[in-house]
Amino acid sequence: GSLVDHRSVIDEVAGQWIALSFAPVDPFVYFWAFFLFRVLDIFKPWPANLADRVLSGGWGIMLDDVIAGTYAALSLHLGLYAIGLL
Repeated sequence: GSLVDHRSVIDEVAGQWIALSFAPVDPFVYFWAFFLFRVLDIFKPWPANLADRVLSGGWGIMLDDVIAGTYAALSLHLGLYAIGLL
């Protein structure tokens, strides 16, 4: 594959890693972290959509996944707190 293919994988790994940051080791939690990251990566809420459009090259590709991962981590932790697992 080309370098672009590798960056596409790296951004997904970075976003998922962020989504799992500080998450308890549990298959249920891992599933929801993955699910939340994928949904947020697809829909790109602000400012992820802005980063994807405005920044050129790999920067926008990487930053939108970092933002989606951050939103996923926050959502996951809020959800776990709300149901009493944190």
